Amino acid sequence: MDKTGGEKLCWNEKQDHGECDATTSSYSIDYKLLATKSSLQAKRETSGSITKMADGCIAFGIGRLPEGEKFTYIRTAAALREYSLEGLEKISADSKDNVEKNVYVILKNIKTKKNLLLFYPYTMSFSEPHTFKDGCKSIEDAFNEDLNQIRLYRERNVPGFETYICTIYENKLLIFENDGKHWVLRDSIDMMSSKIYKDLYYSYGNNGFNY
Repeated sequence: MDKTGGEKLCWNEKQDHGECDATTSSYSIDYKLLATKSSLQAKRETSGSITKMADGCIAFGIGRLPEGEKFTYIRTAAALREYSLEGLEKISADSKDNVEKNVYVILKNIKTKKNLLLFYPYTMSFSEPHTFKDGCKSIEDAFNEDLNQIRLYRERNVPGFETYICTIYENKLLIFENDGKHWVLRDSIDMMSSKIYKDLYYSYGNNGFNY
């Protein structure tokens, strides 16, 4: 609330002229996905479908990918960690390389000349037990290792705008800010504090919320 002077951000229904997704009288921010196009397509093809047949009647179906077939996709963090800042600058829209074509879509979003909240659409988890505090620190360290170059890329190409990354961990939305040197965890918000998320969760169950 410090950024908005105490005002709540309001969703901007009309965006005909490139308005930000959420605004107050003095602050605005845009939302973008931080994911490769192929990973989003893989999620869509392999996830079950949810269809509202009528009021009170919800149908759940299997994924669209035929049984036995595999879907190859570019992992977001794995792709980004391979590039230096100079390497990212060399990626062009007409690249024929499949990895570069996926990364280019991310870079196009990163260059948006607005304050940005980038949603990393995966639920973070660990194979070994972690306390919530240790888990958050591990995720912060991973972001600074894997996503540092896109932080620098945005600073170079779109200076003067704020940048945040959010992801899901232990049913909380973690929000990280670029403080000019690192990604730093600023807040964790209970997912159930979102009325829209809560309504979807209790209407459709946990289907579609695990990444």
